Amino acid sequence: MVKFSSKTLRIIKTCNLYASCISGGIAFAVVGPCLLDLQEIVHTDTEHIGVIYTGRSAGYLVGSLIGGALFDLIKKKQLFMTVFNFFIAITMFAIPWSRSVGSLSGCLVLNGFSIGALETSLSVSCLNLWGQESGPFYQALHFMYGFGSLLAPLIVAPFLGDYHHDLFINGTSTFLNHTSMDLSFNNTNNSSSSEIPSLTYAYIIMGGFTLLVSVSFLVVCIIARSDDDINKSEKTEIRQPGFVFLTIVVIFTFLLLFVICGTEISYAQMVATTSVKGPLQLTPVVGSYVTSAFWAAFAFSRFSSIFLAIKFSSLQLMVFDFIIFFAGVMVSLFLATSKEWALWLSSVLIGFGVASLYASVVNWVERYITITNKILGLFVTGAALGEMAIPYTIGYFLEKVPEILSYTITAMCILSIVLTVILYLILRNKQDKYIEKEGISNVAYDANVTG
Repeated sequence: MVKFSSKTLRIIKTCNLYASCISGGIAFAVVGPCLLDLQEIVHTDTEHIGVIYTGRSAGYLVGSLIGGALFDLIKKKQLFMTVFNFFIAITMFAIPWSRSVGSLSGCLVLNGFSIGALETSLSVSCLNLWGQESGPFYQALHFMYGFGSLLAPLIVAPFLGDYHHDLFINGTSTFLNHTSMDLSFNNTNNSSSSEIPSLTYAYIIMGGFTLLVSVSFLVVCIIARSDDDINKSEKTEIRQPGFVFLTIVVIFTFLLLFVICGTEISYAQMVATTSVKGPLQLTPVVGSYVTSAFWAAFAFSRFSSIFLAIKFSSLQLMVFDFIIFFAGVMVSLFLATSKEWALWLSSVLIGFGVASLYASVVNWVERYITITNKILGLFVTGAALGEMAIPYTIGYFLEKVPEILSYTITAMCILSIVLTVILYLILRNKQDKYIEKEGISNVAYDANVTG
């Protein structure tokens, strides 16, 4: 058997982490653009299809809590990530074959559980692999998730049906699939039809990629003797904060990530449906491309943050992001409901503004507290709760108030700015936790840690 050096294995494992983030981004982002097709497959309406978001986010929440604990207990961490990548692949294959809201929700619960279990483990593994050099690699990890989210609507767009806003049969919309030039789903009486939805082929492509990622992790399990490839570089002495200070910072960071991630996922998953069912009445394909614009800006922003973080502090990046985010929600609130170009512009601005906020927030507070696996698990839990509650609320009121998406993201943007100001007031008079050590300055070390 061919033997690899420790450095080569570390690079291979990092590539696997990135590939897994891409597949996770695809799996999480794809539901929004194809929501109307899934709604037709299970024969329900927009108000009730929103339960799938709750189910997946609940699975994601439980997976985040359990996954972090399991990751610490299991010695073969590569095998752990292999299994959950395989679960994601299986659920991706199964989703388009679901014929009821219950079965679809079940697939998405397992899908969310697997993604949640992987998210913490991927981050911890990246930090362990590169040690003090992990800054840019950690930022790149977040970029790969955004890149996968960008790919999702592009993959699914050619397989979407044509939604006619004014045609309803018993509350269920009618689709004409221009890709295959035939009617796969005409009305609720076709539930027993033998036609395979075109959407199935998109999910086969995405599930196949995730399956290849799982195989790649399995290969590493075979060729790697152990998972102990942690960078052994010298560590800087750390000043530990008090318990009360730690608790306050964790609580407000939890709330901030709740709002940021809830807003991010809400917009990404609801903008396509809003563009079709709202005043603009665009086609699902155009709605999918609007979602792509959001994820394109999202991915570009995360890629840029890898290099910007070298020059600017995390707090400076957050201020820059909030300015763009606020500009985007203002365009969405006042113009996007009546002008298509404004919808595109607001999607790009919001995507660019929210993209690097999660990583920047974590890097910012990391300068003042030690982020353990448990604390990181709490942060992921906050993000998961936001991703569960906010999209469900928007989906529930979408039929009655088409502008609900713009109203909600505006409120969330303002709330996230308020929470950031409160955190700043708490942290501004606190000393950086890293103590200058001979030969290693705080500034140099922070550049490595925060990227």
